[in-house]
Amino acid sequence: MAVEKRGPREIQVGKPARYEILVRNVGTATALDVTLRDAVPYGTTLITTTPPASPVGAGQTAGLGTVDAAAALLWPLGTLAPGGEARVSMEVMPQIEGEIGSVASVSFRTEASTRSRATKPALTLETSEAKAVRIGGEIKLSLKVSNPGTGIATGVVIEGLLPDGVSHAAGRELEFDVGQLRSGESRTIDLVMGSTGPGVHTAQFAARADGQLEVEQPVRLEVTAPTLELSAEMPSRRYLQRPATCVLSMVNAGTAPARSIELAAQLPPGMKFVRANHAGWYEERSHRVLWNLEELPPGEAGTVEMVVMPVDLGPQKIVAAARSSDGPSDQMMHTVEVEGLAALFFEVTDSEDPIEVGGMTEYIVRIGNQGTKAAGGVRLTATLLGDLEPVDAKGPAAHHIENLAFVFDPLAKLAPSEEAVFRIRVRGRREGDQRMQVQLVSDDHPAPITKEEITRVYADR
Repeated sequence: MAVEKRGPREIQVGKPARYEILVRNVGTATALDVTLRDAVPYGTTLITTTPPASPVGAGQTAGLGTVDAAAALLWPLGTLAPGGEARVSMEVMPQIEGEIGSVASVSFRTEASTRSRATKPALTLETSEAKAVRIGGEIKLSLKVSNPGTGIATGVVIEGLLPDGVSHAAGRELEFDVGQLRSGESRTIDLVMGSTGPGVHTAQFAARADGQLEVEQPVRLEVTAPTLELSAEMPSRRYLQRPATCVLSMVNAGTAPARSIELAAQLPPGMKFVRANHAGWYEERSHRVLWNLEELPPGEAGTVEMVVMPVDLGPQKIVAAARSSDGPSDQMMHTVEVEGLAALFFEVTDSEDPIEVGGMTEYIVRIGNQGTKAAGGVRLTATLLGDLEPVDAKGPAAHHIENLAFVFDPLAKLAPSEEAVFRIRVRGRREGDQRMQVQLVSDDHPAPITKEEITRVYADR
């Protein structure tokens, strides 16, 4: 709509002035309910309008600014076809000098109709089944995004978030720009990922498009891997020179076979190798026992056995290690406390038997240590039973006589394979079988060991 207002450039007080307003439809559609609004200019009084203006009711002065409602003018023009026009005029009488004018406005209603077909795009996301792979292998997955709706899906994007244990060259957060999908159209993306951690993982994938279209699809990814757990069954305490059996056990608690397993047992210097089963061999240069196992299935255990001989006293540490060509390994340590044992023995003999009354004989006591540990506090006591008279004694320790008993001072140490010899001389005082009782005690064996030797004493008259 175009509005044109025409009037004289100059008017005089007291002389009527006429204004004309032209309303024209310059559009291509019919204007309905066309209404023209204007006002009697300030400083003038209205004489007449052509056609007559309708009175303005309360609330109809909108668009006329601060114009008083009594000065407002309104012309209902009805319908104007494209190119149609309407003219109105008003005659006023100027009352005061100055600039006089008003603003005309027009309002109208128009109608238009059209028919559109409403469509609705949709998204579906399908994934192929990912096969379980051994750790280090490739995980292959296909992602298929489809539009089963009736409209074009625009701005289609596939996104993915990979879990720990699964990797991709682009990182953990993936994005694939699909673009647009027509109704019934689909697109497939082949994805190749790496496996870095064992277990069952869940990857999250989603397809999104304009119009807040979104669909999510979690995917289960299984990565299998072997494990090795090593343990040993062996005495924690052993005596010197007593063979000890060690059983080494390997358990594969993983989800894949452990292949090409090497097992080694490092022996300490104080342990001597005796034998091993299951084709285990002793490597003298490194003082190790070695085994090879081709494969250990998941959930199964393998055991080997070796026999060693402690040759040094003190703690002896055996270190065992297992390693698979697939990567898993384990190590364990077992300490055997090797102790020595003092094993004392002794014998008593007499140099002369029988002897005549008043004659002398010599008792020889030989003490030896057949054990692997030095015996300490070795004490010997020889008591004369019957009619024997003590004469003297010799030995590696000093002695004294108490009530027909030879009491020797303790030997501080009697080393393994060492021997101590005591000689005790006595005199026979009366005929008959006379005896000498010998008792031996030590720090390791405080309970006395007792032996007796009998000597016959005779009278030659």
